Amino acid sequence: LDLLCAGRGAGVARAVEQYRDADNMTERMAALAAIAAYGGDRREEVLADFYGRFEKDPLVIDKWLALQATIPESGTLARVRRLMQHPAFSMANPNRVRSLLGSFAAGNPTQFNRPDGAGYDLVCEVVLELDARNPQVAARLLAAFKTWQVLEVGRRAKAEAALRRVAAAESLSPDVGDIARRALEGAK
Repeated sequence: LDLLCAGRGAGVARAVEQYRDADNMTERMAALAAIAAYGGDRREEVLADFYGRFEKDPLVIDKWLALQATIPESGTLARVRRLMQHPAFSMANPNRVRSLLGSFAAGNPTQFNRPDGAGYDLVCEVVLELDARNPQVAARLLAAFKTWQVLEVGRRAKAEAALRRVAAAESLSPDVGDIARRALEGAK
């Protein structure tokens, strides 16, 4: 289905049909994933329909958030920021934070590692906001930077700057402080 959708047109129409006719979550999620990645004009309609069908099921909404956070295109950072304002999202809910921001940082390398550094900045903003409330989840998010030193020069500089902002913050939890310190060890 992904290959069909990559060609757009009839493939996307087939995915929408599969989404609509699915009688189980596996088929519906597969179709939704293909539409989210390639669906063009149909994407928002189908994502809204999925949310409407499952808004009362927290585990399914976690999947809905994660799926959107991993769309490999330039508009995903803005999408993630919008979803952080969505009624289904709460910084007080660790599963929602992991689903949206953890999926973005760990599952969307093209957008987390954007050349402008905006992906790093978003994750570090959330880490700093979350640290006082839930240092374990904040530290887990910051762990997405563990390989920053192997990036090309421009991205590496942006990632290091973001890490240094976190490391310089006052009253970091031991969890986040340890991850930041370890990530910066051996910085050139």
